[in-house]
Amino acid sequence: MGNFIQGIEGANHRDSGVHQTLLGHSYGSLVAGETMSTHIDLPVENAIMVGSPGVGVDHAKDLNIPPDRVFAATAANDLINVAPPPARDPLSPKSYWDLFDDHTIVHGTDPTSDDFGGQVFTVPAGKLPGEDGEIMPAHSQYWDTTPLDGLARIVTGGRL
Repeated sequence: MGNFIQGIEGANHRDSGVHQTLLGHSYGSLVAGETMSTHIDLPVENAIMVGSPGVGVDHAKDLNIPPDRVFAATAANDLINVAPPPARDPLSPKSYWDLFDDHTIVHGTDPTSDDFGGQVFTVPAGKLPGEDGEIMPAHSQYWDTTPLDGLARIVTGGRL
């Protein structure tokens, strides 16, 4: 992904005023986070993570852009909110300490938590699981009109 993004940059020439935003949904946010954390010179001005199980790092600053340019949202009814914490060593009492910290999820710190250090934006709660016969309807509602308006504001101006 890093080479792809750098290729887009090469085709558009940074001095032309083109700004790039990397958006990751669900496990795509993990791919985006891993790419950003391992490519120091990635030409990305903003990162948006929605419905994320974690982005592979514990802090927004680890994504190699200013933390105020990292945005995240998760719908209240999105089942990704119940993503389990990392596997634990059953014999080590220390491995259970983070049970008292509700910000640890499968792939690092929840990007919508204060501990992560990015900017959180609001999205509608979404439909409840099972509503209209869908298992996880809220997990796909980030592309409805209201959330899209917020995403557009971030992409076009880097602000909420």
